[in-house]
Amino acid sequence: MIESFLLGTGSIGWDPVSLSWLRVGACLDLCPRGRSRVEVRSPDGRPLGWLPSEDAQAITGLIHSGAVRTARVRGVIPAFGRARVQLAIEVQEDRRPQ
Repeated sequence: MIESFLLGTGSIGWDPVSLSWLRVGACLDLCPRGRSRVEVRSPDGRPLGWLPSEDAQAITGLIHSGAVRTARVRGVIPAFGRARVQLAIEVQEDRRPQ
């Protein structure tokens, strides 16, 4: 498991009503954008933000190999202006045929 967090706010903003679904255990999609950017999206495809660049660089290769596709919310910490969203990214073994 790789621990990371969400950067940016995406297009939905951070008001409590729009993020009421974002709870511990929620599954989020990871979408690589080049070699060093990974966008984090809600299950319905709305952009939420990005992984930090150092995490994105490590995870991009895992996504392309099929070992990583999603992240789970590990924690939502209230903070001034916006919540901090902690993520747990589970690495699965490559199941592609050899």
